[in-house]
Amino acid sequence: MKTWTVLDLVEWTENYFRESGIIATPRLDAEVLLGFVLQKSRLQLYLSFEMPVFPDHLSVFRQLVQRRKEHTPVSYLTNHREFMSIDFYVDSRVLIPRPETEILVEYVLDRTSTHGPISLVDIGTGSGAIAVSLAFNRPEWYIVATDISIDALAVAKTNATRHQTQIEFRSGDMLSTLESVDDKFDWIVSNPPYISSQDYKILPPDVRNFEPKLALASPPDGLQLIRILIESAPNYLKPNGRLAIEIGKGQRLDVEDFVHRSKKYQKIDFIPDLSGVARILVVQV
Repeated sequence: MKTWTVLDLVEWTENYFRESGIIATPRLDAEVLLGFVLQKSRLQLYLSFEMPVFPDHLSVFRQLVQRRKEHTPVSYLTNHREFMSIDFYVDSRVLIPRPETEILVEYVLDRTSTHGPISLVDIGTGSGAIAVSLAFNRPEWYIVATDISIDALAVAKTNATRHQTQIEFRSGDMLSTLESVDDKFDWIVSNPPYISSQDYKILPPDVRNFEPKLALASPPDGLQLIRILIESAPNYLKPNGRLAIEIGKGQRLDVEDFVHRSKKYQKIDFIPDLSGVARILVVQV
Protein backbone atom coordinates (compact mmCIF):
# COMPACT_ATOMS: atom_id res chain seq x y z
CA MET A 1 0.00 0.00 0.00
CA LYS A 2 1.31 3.45 -0.96
CA THR A 3 2.35 5.71 1.87
CA TRP A 4 1.02 9.20 1.14
CA THR A 5 2.94 12.23 2.33
CA VAL A 6 1.52 15.71 2.78
CA LEU A 7 3.19 16.85 -0.45
CA ASP A 8 1.88 13.83 -2.37
CA LEU A 9 -1.65 14.58 -1.30
CA VAL A 10 -1.48 18.30 -2.02
CA GLU A 11 -0.08 17.77 -5.51
CA TRP A 12 -2.45 14.90 -6.36
CA THR A 13 -5.48 16.83 -5.10
CA GLU A 14 -4.49 20.00 -6.96
CA ASN A 15 -4.35 18.05 -10.23
CA TYR A 16 -7.60 16.23 -9.42
CA PHE A 17 -9.40 19.51 -8.80
CA ARG A 18 -8.10 20.99 -12.06
CA GLU A 19 -9.27 17.96 -14.02
CA SER A 20 -12.65 18.19 -12.27
CA GLY A 21 -13.21 21.83 -13.21
CA ILE A 22 -12.24 23.36 -9.85
CA ILE A 23 -9.85 25.79 -11.50
CA ALA A 24 -10.00 29.01 -9.48
CA THR A 25 -7.78 28.01 -6.53
CA PRO A 26 -7.10 24.25 -6.73
CA ARG A 27 -3.80 24.33 -4.84
CA LEU A 28 -5.16 26.56 -2.10
CA ASP A 29 -8.28 24.41 -1.74
CA ALA A 30 -6.16 21.27 -1.41
CA GLU A 31 -3.93 22.86 1.24
CA VAL A 32 -6.82 24.29 3.26
CA LEU A 33 -8.72 21.00 3.31
CA LEU A 34 -5.69 18.93 4.23
CA GLY A 35 -4.67 21.45 6.88
CA PHE A 36 -8.17 21.25 8.30
CA VAL A 37 -8.03 17.46 8.54
CA LEU A 38 -4.53 17.45 10.07
CA GLN A 39 -5.24 20.52 12.24
CA LYS A 40 -2.29 22.37 10.77
CA SER A 41 -1.95 25.85 9.29
CA ARG A 42 -0.77 26.20 5.70
CA LEU A 43 2.67 27.22 7.01
CA GLN A 44 2.79 24.10 9.15
CA LEU A 45 1.86 22.03 6.12
CA TYR A 46 4.79 23.46 4.18
CA LEU A 47 7.09 22.55 7.06
CA SER A 48 5.65 19.01 7.10
CA PHE A 49 5.68 18.09 3.40
CA GLU A 50 7.44 14.77 4.04
CA MET A 51 5.16 13.75 6.91
CA PRO A 52 3.11 10.60 6.19
CA VAL A 53 -0.67 10.85 6.28
CA PHE A 54 -2.30 7.80 7.84
CA PRO A 55 -5.52 5.99 6.83
CA ASP A 56 -7.87 7.64 9.34
CA HIS A 57 -6.94 11.09 8.09
CA LEU A 58 -6.88 9.92 4.48
CA SER A 59 -10.45 8.70 4.72
CA VAL A 60 -11.76 12.03 6.04
CA PHE A 61 -9.71 13.97 3.51
CA ARG A 62 -11.03 11.93 0.58
CA GLN A 63 -14.61 12.64 1.65
CA LEU A 64 -13.92 16.38 1.73
CA VAL A 65 -12.17 16.26 -1.64
CA GLN A 66 -15.17 14.53 -3.18
CA ARG A 67 -17.55 17.14 -1.81
CA ARG A 68 -15.30 19.94 -3.06
CA LYS A 69 -15.28 18.29 -6.49
CA GLU A 70 -19.07 18.71 -6.40
CA HIS A 71 -18.44 22.46 -5.84
CA THR A 72 -19.28 22.60 -2.14
CA PRO A 73 -17.48 25.76 -0.94
CA VAL A 74 -14.36 25.12 1.13
CA SER A 75 -15.66 27.37 3.90
CA TYR A 76 -18.72 25.14 4.31
CA LEU A 77 -16.52 22.04 4.42
CA THR A 78 -14.32 23.46 7.16
CA ASN A 79 -16.92 25.72 8.84
CA HIS A 80 -14.31 28.47 8.90
CA ARG A 81 -13.91 31.82 7.18
CA GLU A 82 -11.47 34.56 8.12
CA PHE A 83 -12.87 38.09 8.02
CA MET A 84 -11.09 41.15 9.39
CA SER A 85 -8.47 38.73 10.80
CA ILE A 86 -11.20 37.10 12.88
CA ASP A 87 -12.16 33.44 12.51
CA PHE A 88 -15.88 33.07 11.80
CA TYR A 89 -18.02 29.95 11.91
CA VAL A 90 -20.00 29.56 8.69
CA ASP A 91 -22.29 26.95 7.20
CA SER A 92 -24.91 26.75 4.47
CA ARG A 93 -27.35 28.85 6.50
CA VAL A 94 -25.36 32.01 5.77
CA LEU A 95 -23.51 33.79 3.00
CA ILE A 96 -19.74 33.31 3.13
CA PRO A 97 -18.17 36.68 4.08
CA ARG A 98 -16.26 38.33 1.23
CA PRO A 99 -13.15 40.53 1.31
CA GLU A 100 -15.14 43.37 -0.30
CA THR A 101 -17.27 43.66 2.80
CA GLU A 102 -14.17 44.33 4.88
CA ILE A 103 -13.98 47.69 3.09
CA LEU A 104 -17.25 48.69 4.76
CA VAL A 105 -16.06 47.63 8.21
CA GLU A 106 -12.70 49.34 7.80
CA TYR A 107 -14.40 52.55 6.65
CA VAL A 108 -16.68 52.67 9.69
CA LEU A 109 -13.79 51.95 12.08
CA ASP A 110 -11.63 54.60 10.42
CA ARG A 111 -14.33 57.29 10.50
CA THR A 112 -15.11 56.66 14.16
CA SER A 113 -11.58 56.26 15.53
CA THR A 114 -11.78 59.47 17.56
CA HIS A 115 -15.41 59.16 18.61
CA GLY A 116 -16.76 57.89 21.88
CA PRO A 117 -19.41 55.17 22.14
CA ILE A 118 -21.85 55.22 19.25
CA SER A 119 -24.93 53.25 18.25
CA LEU A 120 -25.05 51.16 15.08
CA VAL A 121 -27.37 48.67 13.44
CA ASP A 122 -26.36 45.99 10.93
CA ILE A 123 -29.28 45.10 8.65
CA GLY A 124 -29.20 41.53 7.29
CA THR A 125 -26.33 40.43 9.47
CA GLY A 126 -26.02 36.86 8.13
CA SER A 127 -23.00 35.27 9.80
CA GLY A 128 -22.56 38.41 11.88
CA ALA A 129 -19.32 39.26 10.07
CA ILE A 130 -19.93 43.02 10.07
CA ALA A 131 -21.55 43.34 13.51
CA VAL A 132 -19.13 41.03 15.31
CA SER A 133 -16.07 42.62 13.69
CA LEU A 134 -17.24 46.07 14.75
CA ALA A 135 -18.14 44.92 18.27
CA PHE A 136 -14.81 43.13 18.58
CA ASN A 137 -12.93 46.32 17.71
CA ARG A 138 -15.31 48.73 19.50
CA PRO A 139 -16.67 46.86 22.55
CA GLU A 140 -18.06 50.10 24.00
CA TRP A 141 -20.53 50.55 21.12
CA TYR A 142 -24.24 49.71 21.24
CA ILE A 143 -24.75 47.39 18.27
CA VAL A 144 -27.97 45.85 16.98
CA ALA A 145 -27.90 43.12 14.32
CA THR A 146 -30.99 42.03 12.42
CA ASP A 147 -31.92 39.33 9.93
CA ILE A 148 -35.10 37.91 8.46
CA SER A 149 -33.60 34.40 8.71
CA ILE A 150 -33.81 32.72 12.10
CA ASP A 151 -31.17 30.25 10.91
CA ALA A 152 -28.77 33.05 10.01
CA LEU A 153 -29.27 34.70 13.40
CA ALA A 154 -28.34 31.42 15.08
CA VAL A 155 -25.00 31.47 13.25
CA ALA A 156 -24.44 35.14 14.05
CA LYS A 157 -25.11 34.50 17.74
CA THR A 158 -22.60 31.65 17.66
CA ASN A 159 -19.95 34.02 16.31
CA ALA A 160 -20.83 36.75 18.80
CA THR A 161 -20.45 34.28 21.66
CA ARG A 162 -17.23 32.85 20.24
CA HIS A 163 -15.61 36.28 20.18
CA GLN A 164 -17.19 37.49 23.43
CA THR A 165 -18.97 40.45 21.86
CA GLN A 166 -22.12 42.15 23.13
CA ILE A 167 -24.69 42.51 20.36
CA GLU A 168 -28.47 42.83 20.46
CA PHE A 169 -30.01 40.50 17.87
CA ARG A 170 -33.41 41.11 16.31
CA SER A 171 -35.44 38.93 13.97
CA GLY A 172 -37.40 40.59 11.19
CA ASP A 173 -37.48 42.11 7.73
CA MET A 174 -35.16 45.00 7.01
CA LEU A 175 -35.73 48.15 9.12
CA SER A 176 -39.06 47.00 10.56
CA THR A 177 -37.15 45.47 13.47
CA LEU A 178 -36.21 48.96 14.67
CA GLU A 179 -39.71 50.31 15.16
CA SER A 180 -39.67 49.42 18.86
CA VAL A 181 -36.23 51.00 19.44
CA ASP A 182 -36.61 54.32 21.27
CA ASP A 183 -33.35 55.93 20.25
CA LYS A 184 -32.07 56.53 16.74
CA PHE A 185 -28.68 55.37 15.49
CA ASP A 186 -25.41 57.00 14.52
CA TRP A 187 -24.87 54.41 11.77
CA ILE A 188 -26.92 51.97 9.75
CA VAL A 189 -24.80 49.49 7.80
CA SER A 190 -25.74 46.64 5.51
CA ASN A 191 -24.49 44.17 2.94
CA PRO A 192 -27.90 43.52 1.38
CA PRO A 193 -28.70 41.07 -1.40
CA TYR A 194 -27.95 42.95 -4.63
CA ILE A 195 -27.79 40.38 -7.42
CA SER A 196 -30.40 40.61 -10.18
CA SER A 197 -32.51 37.66 -11.30
CA GLN A 198 -30.59 37.51 -14.57
CA ASP A 199 -27.15 37.61 -12.93
CA TYR A 200 -28.17 35.00 -10.37
CA LYS A 201 -28.62 32.45 -13.16
CA ILE A 202 -24.97 32.77 -14.22
CA LEU A 203 -23.32 32.72 -10.80
CA PRO A 204 -20.60 30.06 -10.33
CA PRO A 205 -22.03 26.74 -9.09
CA ASP A 206 -20.09 27.11 -5.83
CA VAL A 207 -22.28 30.13 -5.09
CA ARG A 208 -25.57 29.45 -6.87
CA ASN A 209 -25.99 25.86 -5.71
CA PHE A 210 -24.86 26.23 -2.11
CA GLU A 211 -25.11 29.74 -0.66
CA PRO A 212 -28.57 30.95 0.47
CA LYS A 213 -30.42 32.70 -2.36
CA LEU A 214 -32.14 34.93 0.18
CA ALA A 215 -28.77 36.49 1.01
CA LEU A 216 -27.72 36.94 -2.61
CA ALA A 217 -30.57 37.90 -4.91
CA SER A 218 -32.87 40.92 -4.90
CA PRO A 219 -35.28 40.34 -7.81
CA PRO A 220 -35.77 41.56 -10.35
CA ASP A 221 -32.99 44.13 -10.83
CA GLY A 222 -30.82 43.62 -7.74
CA LEU A 223 -31.75 47.04 -6.38
CA GLN A 224 -35.01 46.51 -4.53
CA LEU A 225 -33.59 46.23 -1.01
CA ILE A 226 -31.05 48.99 -1.63
CA ARG A 227 -33.94 51.29 -2.55
CA ILE A 228 -35.76 50.42 0.67
CA LEU A 229 -32.67 51.12 2.79
CA ILE A 230 -31.99 54.47 1.13
CA GLU A 231 -35.61 55.56 1.44
CA SER A 232 -36.23 54.40 5.01
CA ALA A 233 -32.90 54.76 6.82
CA PRO A 234 -33.29 58.49 7.66
CA ASN A 235 -36.27 57.59 9.86
CA TYR A 236 -33.88 55.71 12.15
CA LEU A 237 -30.76 57.89 11.99
CA LYS A 238 -29.71 60.68 14.33
CA PRO A 239 -28.92 64.12 12.86
CA ASN A 240 -25.71 63.72 10.80
CA GLY A 241 -26.10 59.95 11.04
CA ARG A 242 -24.77 57.80 8.21
CA LEU A 243 -25.94 54.91 6.10
CA ALA A 244 -23.27 52.64 4.59
CA ILE A 245 -24.30 49.93 2.12
CA GLU A 246 -22.33 47.49 0.00
CA ILE A 247 -23.48 47.58 -3.64
CA GLY A 248 -22.76 45.55 -6.76
CA LYS A 249 -20.62 46.26 -9.78
CA GLY A 250 -22.37 48.57 -12.21
CA GLN A 251 -24.96 49.80 -9.70
CA ARG A 252 -23.41 53.16 -8.82
CA LEU A 253 -25.43 55.35 -11.22
CA ASP A 254 -28.77 53.84 -10.21
CA VAL A 255 -27.92 54.04 -6.52
CA GLU A 256 -26.76 57.65 -6.84
CA ASP A 257 -30.06 58.46 -8.56
CA PHE A 258 -32.01 56.89 -5.68
CA VAL A 259 -30.13 59.05 -3.19
CA HIS A 260 -30.70 62.31 -5.09
CA ARG A 261 -34.38 61.56 -5.65
CA SER A 262 -34.93 60.81 -1.96
CA LYS A 263 -33.82 64.38 -1.04
CA LYS A 264 -33.06 63.16 2.47
CA TYR A 265 -29.26 63.24 2.48
CA GLN A 266 -26.75 66.05 2.61
CA LYS A 267 -23.62 64.08 1.65
CA ILE A 268 -22.95 61.15 -0.65
CA ASP A 269 -19.76 59.20 -1.28
CA PHE A 270 -18.69 55.93 -2.90
CA ILE A 271 -15.77 53.86 -1.62
CA PRO A 272 -14.02 51.75 -4.30
CA ASP A 273 -12.79 48.21 -3.91
CA LEU A 274 -9.27 47.16 -4.91
CA SER A 275 -10.26 46.95 -8.58
CA GLY A 276 -11.66 50.50 -8.55
CA VAL A 277 -15.32 49.46 -8.60
CA ALA A 278 -17.66 51.62 -6.49
CA ARG A 279 -18.39 49.11 -3.73
CA ILE A 280 -19.66 51.02 -0.67
CA LEU A 281 -22.28 53.77 -0.68
CA VAL A 282 -22.00 56.18 2.25
CA VAL A 283 -24.63 58.87 2.75
CA GLN A 284 -25.20 61.30 5.63
CA VAL A 285 -28.50 62.81 6.69
